[in-house]
Amino acid sequence: MRLGSKAKLTIAVGLTAAAAFLALGVRELRNSSAAAAQGPAAPIRAAAPVLLVQAARPIRTGETITAAMIRNAAGDPARYPYAATSTEVVGKVATRDIGLHALIARDAVGMESKLAIRVPMGMRAVSIDTTAEIAVAGLIRPGDRVDVQVVYPGADAISGARGSGRSRAQALLQMVQILAVGEVVVGTQQSSGADGAEGALSSPPPPARTVTLALTPEQVSLLSLAKNTGALTLSLRNPADSAQVAVAVAASRGPDPTAVQAPPPIVAAPAPRATARPAPHAIELVMGNRRETIYSGSAAK
Repeated sequence: MRLGSKAKLTIAVGLTAAAAFLALGVRELRNSSAAAAQGPAAPIRAAAPVLLVQAARPIRTGETITAAMIRNAAGDPARYPYAATSTEVVGKVATRDIGLHALIARDAVGMESKLAIRVPMGMRAVSIDTTAEIAVAGLIRPGDRVDVQVVYPGADAISGARGSGRSRAQALLQMVQILAVGEVVVGTQQSSGADGAEGALSSPPPPARTVTLALTPEQVSLLSLAKNTGALTLSLRNPADSAQVAVAVAASRGPDPTAVQAPPPIVAAPAPRATARPAPHAIELVMGNRRETIYSGSAAK
């Protein structure tokens, strides 16, 4: 039986389609074999977000930024190219005011080593002379918080008495920030080694002779008066301890040298006792038969 031209065309198209499907199947088989030989494909991981930082509270000009003042915020560096990361701001000083929840810009912080820019707004920097005993064996560091006690020596002091009455001690200031110890300013690091290289062997720095405090103008007056009339001592606080404690005034024991003493009682002198008068006796003058009493013990006759 002879096939028509239409049937021949249909058969030819079917054979061509079958050949094409066969070629596609062979190529896919080869691709799957190559993928199996290379192992499973690594999963595609999304890029980790960059953690920028924003202010957890308002930061004023001159404040040294600590970890408690900031918090991380995921952001796109391409959208916020000016924003800094936590490693770029901690320990640096704010060169301008930074608002609450605002992203911290790189140009808003700096590594200024001068003390003046690090004095908080409204505060004053005051230095006091220290010894190992006053400065907690020299373990106080810039950025620490301390309490300031003052001892007013009285007349009963063993040495250095400059006042009267009993010696007394009292808490003068609490939660005072240390801005500098010697020449080491808060937020800066003291170089180690002669050439400043980290890890270089060198002798420890000499103990600092001064400690600089951040005080309000009113506290400056209190400290200046106490420094000239008494002896100051610093006590170190835990960084998490911000309690204001009511501390009683302590006074030395013993008699008060200025206490007003009561005068001794006045004792009346005993009245003089009456002495017994001797019995009167008479003196007579005898002249012949004439007798005349010339003294009777009290009056002449």
